[in-house]
Parts: sequence; C-alpha cells; structure tokens
Amino acid sequence: MIYIVIPVYNRLKYTQACLDCLFKQNVAEYKVIVVDHGSTDGTSEVIVRDYPEVILLQEDESLWWAGATNKGIQKALKLSRRPEDFILTLNNDLIVKPGYLSELLRVYYVNRPAIVGSLSVHINNADKIDFAGVKWNKITAKFRKPTFLGIPLSKLKTEHEWLETDLLPGRGTLFPISVFRKLGLFDETKFPHYAADEDFALTCKRNGYQLLIAVNAGVESYVDETGINYKHGKLNFKQFLRSLRAKNSATNLSIRYRWAKKNSPVPVIYFFADVSRIFGSWFRSQLNG
Repeated sequence: MIYIVIPVYNRLKYTQACLDCLFKQNVAEYKVIVVDHGSTDGTSEVIVRDYPEVILLQEDESLWWAGATNKGIQKALKLSRRPEDFILTLNNDLIVKPGYLSELLRVYYVNRPAIVGSLSVHINNADKIDFAGVKWNKITAKFRKPTFLGIPLSKLKTEHEWLETDLLPGRGTLFPISVFRKLGLFDETKFPHYAADEDFALTCKRNGYQLLIAVNAGVESYVDETGINYKHGKLNFKQFLRSLRAKNSATNLSIRYRWAKKNSPVPVIYFFADVSRIFGSWFRSQLNG
C-alpha cells in the first residue's frame, strides 16, 4: 500500500487537477490523504463532495508544510498494517502520468534500501527538465545542478533509469513507511515550511538509504507558482528584506542558520557563504532587470 500525503492550503484548482491524475494510476494499492491546513476557498467541501475516496484531515492554518505533512504521515502510520507499505509525499501543484507510482516502486525495489524522488519538468514543456537531483557542498553551501540538466528529458531517458542525488525535496518522494517508524517525522520545529524535506532526506542518507531520482517517474510542475523567486528581479529591496524574515520564504535567515547548525560541520562558515550567495543573487537580479 502507498499512502500519498498531500498538504494543501487554498489553490483548489491545483488540488483538483492533482487528484484527478492520481486516480488514473495503473496500480491499485494506494490511498490519498489530503491535509487541508486552513484553506478558505472551499477545498475541503469540494473534496468531501467530489472525492469521497480521499482521506481528508482538516487542520488549522497554524501548520505549515512540514507540520501538515507530518499530520498526514501520522495518519498513514495508524492506517498501515504492513511493514512493507510506503508513504509518498506530494504537493498539490503537480501532475503525474498513469505509470508514475509503478515506476517509483520499480526503482525502489531495484535499489533498496532507497528513498526515491521524482524528476520534475515544467508544466508547459514536458521535455524541459526542472529538477533531476542536486550536488550539495556542506562547507561552501553551494547547490550545483547536474551538468545534463540542459538536455531534453527524452534524451536523458535513453541514458539513465535513475540518478543519484545529495538531497531530495518532498515534491514527489517515495519512502518505505518503516523509515518514519525508525527515524521519526519531518523536523517541523526547526524547518516549518522550507528545508524540512531536504533535512529529512539527509537524515535518511546518514542512516544508509540511497537518495535517487527516478527518471521515468516525472512530475509536471507549475514552476512559476512555487515559492518566492527573487532570482528573476520580482522583489524590490523592501520585499527582499521581508523575505529574509518570512516563515514561508526559502531565504529566511533564521531557517538557513538552523540548517547550517544542524547539517554542516562548519556552521558559521557555511552560513556566511549561504547568506553571501543569497544577497549576491538578489543584487545580480536587480542589475539584470
């Protein structure tokens, strides 16, 4: 059994599209758990009316991504009766093909013990790779995309079935359910919204699990709708400073420091390099318009 955990906060149209594609999968053993943490757009009402097979958990808006996902995982742990079950963390702004779940399972069984993530492409261009793993330097805070990211997905599929990665996001990642029983949940205290997924992936890696990307298990992502994007000059100086404090910002400095302290052997050096890169990226975005 695969328990698919989807945290949602408004954006009903994305949730509907995501659920519609999930119920076209070519494997039978899965259940969808939606955690609605405070939506005001009728999300819960629509799910109750149109998707009765969905397990709906209604929480309040005090939860962020990690807390809401943990609620869904806890529900799955209660429902699961078999040690060989799985949990898939998924965001509601993703679209998948009918063979998505079966391909994640195939890659897992060939490589176990492993955590298997999804290759991501842009929703408007299914051959353009957006995410296919990352190389992470725990000293310099540098995240480097693989060199093949610029090639079409159709070509990558002829060369690889899976890829190794240093980190995994929660946007379509398959975990053996035993991982959560053994290692606990996402760290929602230190990382309430961003970084909890990658932090947990590192914990898994330290405990002997491979981190892989299934090349043929793609998610189509609304890339431009995710996160705060200061790299494209969308933030003025005041907005940029606000992003350094906002709880739902990927550039929140408190969260970046907690990440450095928990995951780098030289947290002060790492944090300084990380912050320098954030400011440098914003300044370049302003110069380039």
